[in-house]
Amino acid sequence: MIAHGKTGAPLTLTVRLPREARGGALSVPGGNIGPMTGTTAFDWRSFLLEWSGEWADSLPDGGTRSEDDEAARRARWLGFPPASEERIAAMEERLGRRMPPSYREFLRVSDGWRHAGGFVWLLAGTADACWHDNESGLADLFEEYLDEDAEPEERREADLWRRGLQLDVESDITHVLMDPEDVDEDGEWAVYTWASWRAAPPERHANFLEFMREMHREFHRLRAHRRGDGEPEFANGTTRELDARVAEARQEALGGRWERAVEMLDEAKRYGRPRAAGLGDQIRRLLGQTHLAYFEDVVTDPRYAPDLLPSLVAEHAAHSYRDDSTLTFDLRGADAGLVSQAYATLEQVRNGAYRYTASGPFGEAVERARELAHRGDTDGAWRTLSKAVPLWQPLGPDHLAPLGWLADPVLGPLLTPERGRELLSTPRGGHGRSDPAQR
Repeated sequence: MIAHGKTGAPLTLTVRLPREARGGALSVPGGNIGPMTGTTAFDWRSFLLEWSGEWADSLPDGGTRSEDDEAARRARWLGFPPASEERIAAMEERLGRRMPPSYREFLRVSDGWRHAGGFVWLLAGTADACWHDNESGLADLFEEYLDEDAEPEERREADLWRRGLQLDVESDITHVLMDPEDVDEDGEWAVYTWASWRAAPPERHANFLEFMREMHREFHRLRAHRRGDGEPEFANGTTRELDARVAEARQEALGGRWERAVEMLDEAKRYGRPRAAGLGDQIRRLLGQTHLAYFEDVVTDPRYAPDLLPSLVAEHAAHSYRDDSTLTFDLRGADAGLVSQAYATLEQVRNGAYRYTASGPFGEAVERARELAHRGDTDGAWRTLSKAVPLWQPLGPDHLAPLGWLADPVLGPLLTPERGRELLSTPRGGHGRSDPAQR
């Protein structure tokens, strides 16, 4: 990508991606990173322009925080003028360190940034970046939690607040630090973010580019489910592309190509796209990742609750220790009738009285499998159930696999991670494989 600085001279914007990101193609808003080998160009200007336009379009009338924000909304630009090479060099002389490549390339497009995500209102450019030097006192706080057996890495993490380069200028008590001692082979510094109100350890980003891409995702997540009078609909090129991927992922999952489906759904989930998490959770549950499966957005849909709710309730029963308040949290957004149904199912599960049923030929196979399992022929029961999976029909477009049987005290124990992968790899719901190469 070629951009132009203040003088009109072309600037080639290049960033070296971390090793784990190389070797494939990755589409990102604002442009594509193509086959990733070695040094790969990233179109910072297009990315930032697209983000700025999305931000401006997402604001209701009178929704800006300040006159500067209003000016940014009208200009459709969250950034500032680009920093010259001389200005960047002066910054590096002041700080005594050469800045990492992706941050330098960002500065050559915009000398600072407004609204990085939802909680950093102003991000430092050449004038404001400074060594944190424990200004917040957080080094002392983190060191208090270290004991005499603390690992060197734990002590190093606590010392971040003394050595890190501070990038947050204005924020909602959110800290953004680049670590000059956490450097990869390309000279990129890791970026750490932390906010006390999140009740989580500092989050690490491989480099400044990855931090900014995550802040763009956070911006999307915070707006994806927003509803309110007078607020503009949050739809743009990014959301439409991601929603198309969610639709494609549904077809891939039903066709037995669950690994590809998971990749697409997880990326859409990171942007907060509706139903992406609920679809992905159905796959995760069959892989045995029970602690990650909440079927968000889907389990509260009356069409899918008969099959998804029992699985969610069974997992709650296994780990709730009779504290049932969290079940309501998992069902946030559900109406009173569905919540009542959940607690009734919970009682059945705890009493061992829940019995999974399904309609049609698949339902008939379920009954045969239960009878075999009752007699102790668990392998025969699984063969009967798995052979009938192609006959299973979803309850709607967002239903990817039969899950209610996992709550059945007779059928649920049949599941193993290997069998879960076998089920997910089986085309179902009328989605057969026409290409033998995809088997």
